[in-house]
Amino acid sequence: MAKEKKGRIRKAFKGFRFFLISFLLVCVMCASICGVALALYLRVYIEPNAKIDINDLMFDMNMTSIVYAWDGGLQDYTEYEMLRGIENRIYSKLDEIPEDLQNAFIAIEDKRFYSHKGVDWARTANGVLNWLTGKEGGGSTITQQLIKNVTKFDDYSVKRKLTEIFRALQLEKDLDDKDRILEMYLNIVYLGQGAYGVNTAATTYFSKELKDLNLAECAILAGITKNPSKFDPFNRPENIKERQETILDEMCKQGMITEQQRDEAKATPLEYKYEAAKAAVHNTYSYFTDAVINDVINDLVEKKDYPLELARWKVTSGGVQIYTTMERRVQTILESVYEDDSNFPNVSRNGMRPESAMVICNKSGDVVALVGGRGKKTKSRVLVRADSPRQSGSSIKPLSVYAPAMDAGLITPYSVRDNEPFMKLNGRDWPRNDSGGYTGPMTIRTAVAKSINAVAVRVVDEYTPRAAYDFLTDRLNFKNLTVNDIDLAPMALGGMNGGVTVREMAAGFSVFLNDGIFNGARTYTRVLNSDGTVLLDNEPLGRHVFEREQTVYYMRDVLKGVTSSEMGGTGRRINVPGMDTAGKTGTSQKKNDLWFCGFTPYYVGTTWFGYDSNYDLSNVRSNPSVTVWNTVMNLIHEGMEPKEFDMGDDANFTTASYCTRTGLAPSSACSTATGRYWKGDEPSETCTKCRRRVTKPKPSTNNPQDPETADPNAPAADPENPSVAPPDTTEPPVNEGGGDGDGLTIPTEPVLPTSPVTGNDDPESE
Repeated sequence: MAKEKKGRIRKAFKGFRFFLISFLLVCVMCASICGVALALYLRVYIEPNAKIDINDLMFDMNMTSIVYAWDGGLQDYTEYEMLRGIENRIYSKLDEIPEDLQNAFIAIEDKRFYSHKGVDWARTANGVLNWLTGKEGGGSTITQQLIKNVTKFDDYSVKRKLTEIFRALQLEKDLDDKDRILEMYLNIVYLGQGAYGVNTAATTYFSKELKDLNLAECAILAGITKNPSKFDPFNRPENIKERQETILDEMCKQGMITEQQRDEAKATPLEYKYEAAKAAVHNTYSYFTDAVINDVINDLVEKKDYPLELARWKVTSGGVQIYTTMERRVQTILESVYEDDSNFPNVSRNGMRPESAMVICNKSGDVVALVGGRGKKTKSRVLVRADSPRQSGSSIKPLSVYAPAMDAGLITPYSVRDNEPFMKLNGRDWPRNDSGGYTGPMTIRTAVAKSINAVAVRVVDEYTPRAAYDFLTDRLNFKNLTVNDIDLAPMALGGMNGGVTVREMAAGFSVFLNDGIFNGARTYTRVLNSDGTVLLDNEPLGRHVFEREQTVYYMRDVLKGVTSSEMGGTGRRINVPGMDTAGKTGTSQKKNDLWFCGFTPYYVGTTWFGYDSNYDLSNVRSNPSVTVWNTVMNLIHEGMEPKEFDMGDDANFTTASYCTRTGLAPSSACSTATGRYWKGDEPSETCTKCRRRVTKPKPSTNNPQDPETADPNAPAADPENPSVAPPDTTEPPVNEGGGDGDGLTIPTEPVLPTSPVTGNDDPESE
């Protein structure tokens, strides 16, 4: 029995051994097959995706761009507005991020961050176990979380996790820079309330810069990332407080802070800035910001060959830094005036009120303030009326007529032209002045002050419409004019087909303040990439638009007459105490657009008023653009040193007489006046049109044919026609109506039709 029993045991043992060996062989075979399969899977599907270019991925990361403006009080650029794209993020270098904030993230997210090679295998194993048992707690390192965020590859699958692991190992090998990885992670992580990265989160929750965060606040920010909804400081303060204390405990355990620091941080009051965050989210860009966004986008397309969509993304989501030409004080004043409806006439058409726009440039011709509409701005990226083309009326005359003609040597301020009809158009006198009358010869100074259309047409005819058009488009960069504007009426009277913008007019008038140099009305000086490298360098044009130095001085003198009460100028209501002023009013055909373009020794300002739709302003008596310009400039110049225009060195000028009828050097028969001429410009040709009146001689006492009885002091008769007496040479009275009249009256005479010869007719001139 015993022997038989031993045999059965031996036989069973042999069978078990066979089974065990077979089982192990099967396991080995299965493991080998699985290993080979896994290796093939990793080789074919995982490894090819393990290599990533983190720099390219970070470049595509959405970041908040910042607009900077000049603060005169601080004498430095300060942050003006943030341009939030899809993600609200401001990038910060690691040395700008407090050490406590770095440590808080490491303590709770990846305590062995500086010792592993991209993957913490102990945490990974624990994460797998938690996944299998349905418990919370992952095993991702900071490196893995960075990869997940930049690739947006975050589905719940084994393939994603394996790919993430391989990518983390490869990334750490390629970069070999833990600080760089931590920096990228802290800038890309989402922290709730639309805040991406720790910089934006500090502003969102505490209205603080990173450097000003305390330990308690650092622990709060580090606690949000696990679940931004559950640990939202605004909506779940009790949850985030509990997690903050957990983080502080971990930091203490890991030797990052002392127990005293931990306890003090736990007791530190937390002040969340909900209202400030809400206001920032709903912030509306100013008109200036809208304009500068458009300018930078356009320049990226034109100068850098960016596709339009990429240019738009770069400006709003590329983390660029835009340094503008804005002066915050001037912009604030301008906005305050435009937000006050009492500064505008209370008129409307079909429920629509007129709009307005204004651009202010400094002495260099850079835009320091801009508004594109009335009232409080409620939306971003809207129509900027300052860049919308309109008809200019007579406000264009200094740029298209008088300045280029003076620079060509055709006229001086004291040249005389006839204020008489230039031609008959459809049987009627053309052009018509605002007063409807003509007064005969007058100087250019008077014609500009009174905005006399007939004189402007004569000067353009001499200079030629083509030359006037070329001056506007080639030298002053007017971009909306068309070849149909090469005609008398568009160039002399402003009845244009293409139109002009408020900013173009401000840029044009700035040459009179900037000694004849055109800089193009920039809104920004440079744009930097998020890494501080230069993206766009917007240098001023520095274009000298005049050939003759005296042109600027002549134009200052002429345009001063427009705001002069003594000359009865169309802008005589302008008054900025202590400051010289000059400018030009304008009213377009049918009175759809009202303008004032003017300047002081400090600033150029251009104002437009009119309807967005094609309604006229016949129910507006005085020109609102004059009123608004005067209001704005008075506020801007408060406290500034009184100043007069530089009218040129007297050594370069001479005073000379001229005939008031012809502008030539006067003869003894002429009615005369004196003018201030640049040396060499004074009249040299003597007037021969004026003759003394000849009275009928008395045969008994003074027979001009009898030398013995002739009066030696008697005026000589016209040798070519002794029987015709010379005309009266007294200068006619100055026309009080002018071509503009400051918008005070509107003739009832119907508007003349467009002539195929002269283009758009503008009988009212303004």
